[in-house]
Amino acid sequence: MSMAPLTAALVISSRQLWEQAHACIQNLPVRIALEQNEPSDADALLDRIERHRVDVVLIEVKGLSLPLDEFVHRVHDTATQPAVFVLHPEANAQQILEALRAGAREFLYPPLTATLREAFEGLSAARSKGTGANSPGLGRIMGFLSARGGCGATTFACHVGVEAARRSTQRTLLADFDLDAGMLRFLMKSKNTWSVRDALDNLHRMDSNFWDALVSKHGTNLDVIPAPDDLAARRPAGAQEVAHLMRFIRSLYPLTVVDFGRHISPAALDSIPEIDTLYVLSASEGDTLGQTRDCIRELRERGLEQSRIQVLLNRMPERGAPEQASLEDALGFPVAGCFSSDYVALYDAWSEGHLLPGSSKLGRELNTLAAAIVARVKGEQVPPPVAAAAVAAKGPATGLKRILSFFQKTASPAPEPGIAIGHR
Repeated sequence: MSMAPLTAALVISSRQLWEQAHACIQNLPVRIALEQNEPSDADALLDRIERHRVDVVLIEVKGLSLPLDEFVHRVHDTATQPAVFVLHPEANAQQILEALRAGAREFLYPPLTATLREAFEGLSAARSKGTGANSPGLGRIMGFLSARGGCGATTFACHVGVEAARRSTQRTLLADFDLDAGMLRFLMKSKNTWSVRDALDNLHRMDSNFWDALVSKHGTNLDVIPAPDDLAARRPAGAQEVAHLMRFIRSLYPLTVVDFGRHISPAALDSIPEIDTLYVLSASEGDTLGQTRDCIRELRERGLEQSRIQVLLNRMPERGAPEQASLEDALGFPVAGCFSSDYVALYDAWSEGHLLPGSSKLGRELNTLAAAIVARVKGEQVPPPVAAAAVAAKGPATGLKRILSFFQKTASPAPEPGIAIGHR
């Protein structure tokens, strides 16, 4: 199993410890957000740890102006509640005991190659297990992805992000990671020239102050960062860059809504370790169901658990709609919600330069989805799944029934047991 990314602060004066720590880190998905040789000014160091939102502090205690227990306590009081690894040139029983009593997660000494790697892996697993509420200090990321173009990922992301921010008392982020054809800038009328590409290109100096300069403010609680509009900037991100940026974003926002655009992109795959729930948008047409099934299979093969995938069926017709059970049989996967086809309201909203009103049928359904997401983030009881009236009890229309039958007959063989995608 691959290791989820971490952001580290290194405060090491010993050349030996510094070289061994760097040798270990260069082979791991660990980004060094800040580095200094001496911890003498503890207040300034703690301020930098806060701004860079690190996951772990590697510190050689020599020269620290505070007692170790007070320093560790203040580190744990910062926003991301980072772990503390105490490094020392040699094993010392008294100092080991002092470090553990102070609340340090690890006391490490040379050779660091194996022990530091194991410490990073253990911390990564602990902080990534059950994303969101079970990860101290880290928020939740909800992604929207269309199985094919036109299924509505951008529409859903924009409306859910805006409504979630309206319902929350804390900052919410709406981000566009569709580096091929991101439309969020246009739909949200964002005038900020910065984009996620600027954030990815400046990870080496990213902190909360730098981030605030990149995002644009919409209303009281909503921050927006679009995809780049410059064609040259729409290049794929490097290995681990997206995952590191997602981890940083989780340290800032209790809730982030991400538009991943159509089908599976490298950005969506790189985000898997940090995503709480990925909503896959589909439609009831046979070819779209086939692409949705392929999309789910690839996500499962890349390590996204079934519990973190939610299939939403969009553009459900009011009449002649298939039974939900028939659609689930075609997909080989449960359907979490169905949404109305509301082309007229959408066309009117986009042409007038605003989002869907809550009075429209689809607007009400999207607001219900946003309410469920906000409730989950707050740890409250989640409302029942969205179910459009379009999911009729009479069964599929004749034409769609033939499509479903054809799709089921020509569907690819069932996946291997290790990547099964059957009903929950």
